[in-house]
Amino acid sequence: MILLEGESRREMLKRWAAWFLPVLVMAVCLIVLVPVATGSVLGGLFAIGLIAGVTSIGVVGFEGTAIGALTLGVALSPMDNLRPVSAIAFVSISDVFLLVGVGCLIPVIMGRRWSLDPWFMAAVSGLSGVALLSSFFAAEPMASLLSVVRLVIGAMLLPIVFMIWRPGATIAITLAWAYVLGNAANFAASFTQGVGDGGRRIGFSTHPNIMGLCAMLAIGVAIVLWEVLPRFWGVMALGAAVLCAGGVWFSGSRAALVAAVAMIALYPIVSRSIVTAVALFGASLPVIFVAAQAILAGENASDNAFGRLLGGGSAQGSDIEREMLAEIARGQFEAHPIIGVGMADVYAAHNIYLQISAAVGVVGVAFFAAMLAAVLVRCLGIDRRFRLLILPAAGYVMVGALTTIIWDRFVWCVLALPFLLPLVRQQDDATSELDGEADAFDVSRSQPAGAPQKDGATALER
Repeated sequence: MILLEGESRREMLKRWAAWFLPVLVMAVCLIVLVPVATGSVLGGLFAIGLIAGVTSIGVVGFEGTAIGALTLGVALSPMDNLRPVSAIAFVSISDVFLLVGVGCLIPVIMGRRWSLDPWFMAAVSGLSGVALLSSFFAAEPMASLLSVVRLVIGAMLLPIVFMIWRPGATIAITLAWAYVLGNAANFAASFTQGVGDGGRRIGFSTHPNIMGLCAMLAIGVAIVLWEVLPRFWGVMALGAAVLCAGGVWFSGSRAALVAAVAMIALYPIVSRSIVTAVALFGASLPVIFVAAQAILAGENASDNAFGRLLGGGSAQGSDIEREMLAEIARGQFEAHPIIGVGMADVYAAHNIYLQISAAVGVVGVAFFAAMLAAVLVRCLGIDRRFRLLILPAAGYVMVGALTTIIWDRFVWCVLALPFLLPLVRQQDDATSELDGEADAFDVSRSQPAGAPQKDGATALER
């Protein structure tokens, strides 16, 4: 709260109360009375959301409303089992907020000069075209076309909108915080929610593996926050990363555990810091000791990722089932290697590269790999402080061979973060343009050589 000149603290509190209390009373009335008036809880919530959205647009504008909606959508993305309508299984509350945010951004970005990433757009166009062609020849064309729509909305929409918007570092940090804190909250909620097979924690996710995958990505995002924020907030980010590590462990996801370890091992290489490498090595010694003791003791607990990695719990049954599904996918690919069999059963093989190969053939998987490569290249092309966003992106690329997740928003809201930031070349061009404009209005530079300066300043002082 801002204390105006000549104003006491009591007067300041009265001023804020005069503004805040009417808003609070109105909000309570809306929450209580609108569902009663509509006769439906769902209708009431829709009415409240509509009123809140219109009010927000009137107060903070389209862009401010979009930032708020996107922040909520990113924070809730790991909790994909929270649904506005239980009958629609593929739409979560996170999807609603993200779509509202994107919709509010449309008036903002329509008047801007679009600067699209050519490599990403080429890969997106190629994959979409091959997927449509494959769907026309598929045994279930409508089911395949529905998966193509989900692919476009889930994996392509956010990066494209973000690269057009390009709001800069502040918004990137805000959404990064939202994702990390959302995963920390989901881990905390996992101790109050039901558990999956073998006692694995699930939180508000639809599957323990999803909770583990999101937590692994959040660790990589937290490392970025540690690097770019002042030390106090960086330490807070590392504290949240510890909670996310708990999400990886208690989810029982072996893929997430292996990818998290590999991602942390890549950290000193990408950051090129000897101090970071030594610190991570020292921190890893207790972990290595605990892991060695567990291996020597033959521990095979089923409720954590390390125990399942050693073959405990449902790991063996899961491996057998995955081998059977992978064999089916390989047979589909061998039967239709060029354009695949369509995307109707694209979730089947538990390996996104094999799944895409079976669905859209060798041409389609080449475009999909190019799309992921474009994300990695984008991370290397932005401001050096944010280049560590390549860690969660690389984590997803690594875990892709062991997961079914292709287009879900809890992955792509992280992979879209680099597109919020302009490339370094674009930043340099913008700086040059500003310098040129400044030169045009700089009187001292427009004077003839050798002419005396009006203010009498020396060249050094100038």
